[in-house]
Amino acid sequence: MKKFFLFVLGMVATLAQAQNGSGGPDAYGYTWRDSNEPNGPTASWFNITTIGTQVTGLSDDNVVGPFGWIDGFQYYWYYPMQVWIGSNGYLSFNGANIASPFPNIPNTAAPNNFIAPLLSDLNFSGAGNPGQCYYYVSGDTICVSWLNVPFWQNANPAYTGSNSFQVILNKQDKSITYNYLSQSGLTQSNDITIGIENITGQLGLQHSKNQYPVANYSIKFYYPTTVTYQAVDGGVNWNMDEGNGGVFVKRGVSTQLKSNIRNFGNQNLPTVNVNSTVTRSGTTPVNNTASLTNIGPGYDTTLVFSNPFNPAVSGIYAITTTVSGITGDLVPANNSLAGKIIAVDSASAAVYFDYSDGTPDGAGLSWSGGSGGIGYYIQPAFYPCSITAYRMYITADATSQGCFLKIFDDNGPNGGPGTLLDSTFAAPGSFTLNNYSAVPLGSPLTIPSGGFYILWEMPAGSSITLARDLTPPISFRSFEVLGGSWSGYRSRFTEDFLLGVEANQLQVEDVGLIRLRNLGPNTTLFSPTTPSVTIRNLGVLQNRAIQLRYQFAGGSIVTENVFANVLNPGDSLNYTFNTPISASQTTQGNLCVWVTMTGDINPQNDSICIPITYQSTTSINEGWLTQVKVFPNPTKDLFEMSGLEQATKLSIHNMQGALVHQQEIGTDGSRSSISIGHLAAGIYQVSLQSGQFSKHIRLVLQP
Repeated sequence: MKKFFLFVLGMVATLAQAQNGSGGPDAYGYTWRDSNEPNGPTASWFNITTIGTQVTGLSDDNVVGPFGWIDGFQYYWYYPMQVWIGSNGYLSFNGANIASPFPNIPNTAAPNNFIAPLLSDLNFSGAGNPGQCYYYVSGDTICVSWLNVPFWQNANPAYTGSNSFQVILNKQDKSITYNYLSQSGLTQSNDITIGIENITGQLGLQHSKNQYPVANYSIKFYYPTTVTYQAVDGGVNWNMDEGNGGVFVKRGVSTQLKSNIRNFGNQNLPTVNVNSTVTRSGTTPVNNTASLTNIGPGYDTTLVFSNPFNPAVSGIYAITTTVSGITGDLVPANNSLAGKIIAVDSASAAVYFDYSDGTPDGAGLSWSGGSGGIGYYIQPAFYPCSITAYRMYITADATSQGCFLKIFDDNGPNGGPGTLLDSTFAAPGSFTLNNYSAVPLGSPLTIPSGGFYILWEMPAGSSITLARDLTPPISFRSFEVLGGSWSGYRSRFTEDFLLGVEANQLQVEDVGLIRLRNLGPNTTLFSPTTPSVTIRNLGVLQNRAIQLRYQFAGGSIVTENVFANVLNPGDSLNYTFNTPISASQTTQGNLCVWVTMTGDINPQNDSICIPITYQSTTSINEGWLTQVKVFPNPTKDLFEMSGLEQATKLSIHNMQGALVHQQEIGTDGSRSSISIGHLAAGIYQVSLQSGQFSKHIRLVLQP
């Protein structure tokens, strides 16, 4: 594994080659046979190097993906939507980075949900490394090939041996075939797992453990002809953030709490009871309950709880969500899930965005041979966020090599690490061992929105050690970075690190135009109308005097003042212009509304433009429709019309321009009664059209 923790895990292995014949079934019904079995598959190799797509980005202990071409392949009772390719010889359906020591199958401990043709410590990195990977998808066939991939070794070069093997998935018969073209060399402790494991980890079929497959050998896993296994399994999928990632919130500000509940099984869940609490130091500031019904197999529901969280003090909180009431639940282990919420005080001169509790637990982490790193994704609790320093807790630096600290934008593929925003070298002596140390950036870095990635990186040959935090709740936000490749840290479900940044909230003014309240795109106005808007103080200071402006179809600009000091930070205000939109003739064009304020830092949220039409009454030929009367007006549920002489089309629009009612009216000249009790109270435009003649009447519908 290119990386050893400071503690040592030993394994005693029996060196053997895998030639077992057949095996299974597992509890679901999967069986396997190999090419040595009379009724097994014929040993063969599917060469996809000229027809497939080469996979880039594989290095040492990482995954690449997700890829969507797995869609349509059934695995156990479910259909994975995405797949990741692991450098260590496996396919993962949840993006797990599986590294040494490799598990026995089945195993309910994470990671789960993978296909392992040669789960071992393989290595794609290093100068001259011949390892390659290809995938090919056509019709019912999916093939992934690992070619000439060596094992990792703790020597120079960091690889040895060669392995060429592949997985073929067949959508039609749901089979899984492993083909082995060649194999040479040994891996550390002969640590190899070959098999399949399902989403819960309770089901799986292991072909072999600590055995090397021979060349020109095939194994085929067969989907059961009849499935009798009933998988009843509901659980908590995540809290607050998809992936259960920890979040930072502002102290004293209400935050919505949410959890995702999923049916992991293949049976309908009639009832799921949900309880969610936020706790800290034995107290429970928030408690929520909910009940869900009829969640189908494979479906999930995101609950936004009614009681928000408003932290009174800064610090770490745990949100723990638990499901109950599932009769015959198969996997109780996923019935409860804890997430991490960290409240920070934005008014502090120094705010620490750090997922740890600040206290080291056990031995620190160091990659053998150096050149490894630990990364985190951080989304600040406020903007603009000014980062002034890195924070780290180093427990050892035996060779006095120091370390690198870097910040990346989250503008990379799929929101991953992208543009390098800062790189700082922490030289020996610039930090204190066994204590938190602040390492200043070259110059403060402003994060106006979104998030960023922080990286702690060892120099080559270094033995510097970063402190770990093993105390729940865990953030799930950590990455291991090897050879420039980012992957979820192998123990991210159980460990955090004492690593973060020091920041503060810039004292800025920012007013934004949130929405047009009474007008929408493509609205038609039939009479002079005053625009109404919502503005919000998005800054951290009380707003100064604000001006609102609008312009229709390139005409004159209307300017009105919103008087000084009416908006505190975070507050909103609804404002209706005094000057209405009007035109002397029918006009189509853009209505642009914008807000201005001296000192506003972000002009990008200041304006809204929509296309509208103003239908001028002076250009309307009413003809005989002038005699048509509408009464009563205002009304509560219906109105009548008199004076109709010809067939007439009646249309009713709301003030946003949407058509809400339409009908044809007769020609007998009598009164016509129109029922509108199904509409919401408000102001409507009644339009009449008869041949070349038209008429518009404003109607008030009372509650």
